[in-house]
Amino acid sequence: MQVQQKPTDIQSFGGINFVNEYLNSIGLDDIVLQKLGTRSVLAQYSYADLIRQLFFIALMGGEVLDDSNKLRQEFKRHPYLRIASPDTIEYAFLELRRPIRCVVTADGVTHQINEHAGFNQLLPRLCRKTGLLTTGGYTMDYDGHIVENEKKDNAFTYKKTEGYYPVVCSINKLPVYMQNRNGNTPEAYNQKNIIETAINECAQNGIRVCYFRADACCYEKHLLEYLETLQTPIRYTIRAEMNRGLLIALQDEDEWQDVMIGYQKMQVCSIMHKVMGKQRRIVAYRKKIKSQLNLFEQDGYHYQALVTNDHMKEVQTIEFYNQRGCLGEHHFKELDYDFNWNKLPFDNREMNTIYMYATMVGYLLFHVIKEHYSKKLSFVNPTMRLKNFVLHFIILPARWVKTGRQWILKIFTTKEYSPLWNP
Repeated sequence: MQVQQKPTDIQSFGGINFVNEYLNSIGLDDIVLQKLGTRSVLAQYSYADLIRQLFFIALMGGEVLDDSNKLRQEFKRHPYLRIASPDTIEYAFLELRRPIRCVVTADGVTHQINEHAGFNQLLPRLCRKTGLLTTGGYTMDYDGHIVENEKKDNAFTYKKTEGYYPVVCSINKLPVYMQNRNGNTPEAYNQKNIIETAINECAQNGIRVCYFRADACCYEKHLLEYLETLQTPIRYTIRAEMNRGLLIALQDEDEWQDVMIGYQKMQVCSIMHKVMGKQRRIVAYRKKIKSQLNLFEQDGYHYQALVTNDHMKEVQTIEFYNQRGCLGEHHFKELDYDFNWNKLPFDNREMNTIYMYATMVGYLLFHVIKEHYSKKLSFVNPTMRLKNFVLHFIILPARWVKTGRQWILKIFTTKEYSPLWNP
């Protein structure tokens, strides 16, 4: 093998240049400024600059803040883009952090809550401004996610691991509200206030929530009453906690229908049952048990139930709830592995909460650019995961040159990028 080395400053990740220009065109700096405010007049980088930089680190496949140095090396000849040091990002996050709020319940249990109102306003605002969400009626999902880590302020979780336990409200996999908690605070804690705030924030940005979907953590009287008594009631489908009274009512029911759900043979029914002091609709499904029975399965069936105020048919209600697996939970995997929630950089929860918010903004921006470029380029698909997008779009040899008193970006590829500058 013969090798010739030619010293040059060609960029390896030239696609980031196009991403940077598009973020400028949608006014990212102004959107962030409205919700997070300004830094000191002496600060060289705004909050938007640093959030953008974290996003670019992810687009390089980076995992730690020190990858800023690699990003700086790549873009040292860029005529306008300036890259901050990892220390600058840390100083900015120190400005944004909020103190942990400790709440002691009547039972003596202490819950540690950490959130940032500005970021929680920024998330739905960004979705609306970039067109990810419009005014149409949407389904909101609520779920918690264990972020395992070895930080000194973590806590033991119900999965017998250590970490934080943030809860997220999302629409179409897009996070619109987040609250970080200690690992031993269940997702059911204070969920009504979180969901109410998230719905109101969406409404202020013209995003109308018409449906709500969650697991048994939201099987709670105050939340059901809130959703039912809004000026425009919200349809909900929530997993019901199975108790003796409900189980007896389902076992006494004789109008079960045989159906196929997800390639499984099941039986479904719909009944009215007193739930938390009020008659509410229960959609239930059961399947034959082939293993050993327990105390509640003496008739040979395993029962599951949903409480809902919708009027969809039983199978439609169950399939609608089952979509949580993709739309209500899948984004946690992408945040963990694509946007580095599983590699939190700081040693305290206040700073890591800001980092989690900033990477959630990057996650939204990733969806924005995929939607935009998939309409122009045949090799970009809106369903791409981050690594696939990097391989197909971001890895692009490029070089900035100055000629005729203007800067020109030269790219070296056989792929057809021309639709990006020839509309």
